[in-house]
Amino acid sequence: MQPPPMPGGAPIAEIAALVGTGCLKGCMLVLLFGTYSETMGMMSNVYLCDLPGAGGIFCGIDDEMTVSHLLAFLLAVFSIAVPMAIWSEVISRGIYRDPKAWLSDPTNKIYAILALGVYGLVFALETVNLYTLIARQSVGGPFQTTDTNPMMEFLANNQGLGVFVAALVAIVNTVLGLLAVRAAYSLKTKLAR
Repeated sequence: MQPPPMPGGAPIAEIAALVGTGCLKGCMLVLLFGTYSETMGMMSNVYLCDLPGAGGIFCGIDDEMTVSHLLAFLLAVFSIAVPMAIWSEVISRGIYRDPKAWLSDPTNKIYAILALGVYGLVFALETVNLYTLIARQSVGGPFQTTDTNPMMEFLANNQGLGVFVAALVAIVNTVLGLLAVRAAYSLKTKLAR
């Protein structure tokens, strides 16, 4: 049974799916931004407000924003956008219908290798940063945090499980990317009818 269409022709289920996956991707963006901010201290004492020209724009947003925050935000957006872009191409070109036929073209093989390479970089970026956040619980020195979380300490003491949890979060990001893109295409298809 089809859900009743909203006024203007948009089905409720597709809009709810798109909003739900959009919220989940937003939460993933915040998680990755927080993780990258915590683990990346590169240029953390250079304030964007001090930049010539564009500094005034950053002062209006946050006067204590550093270059490290900007880099962390850009990496988080990159980590969110890459899986969604790859899934968008897979769905829009219909690659999932017959991958062998699509890969028979040498140009498409190059596209696939480049896409897998970029995705591998994103996966490694997410996994390494999440694991760094876990592992610094057991490391002394400048990376030691003052607050100890029992779960993070447990994952830090069980290295294999910590790597698994970090990789699992990266896989969840990929699956959420698929769900968000699929919901957008589903809504687009329903609206086109």
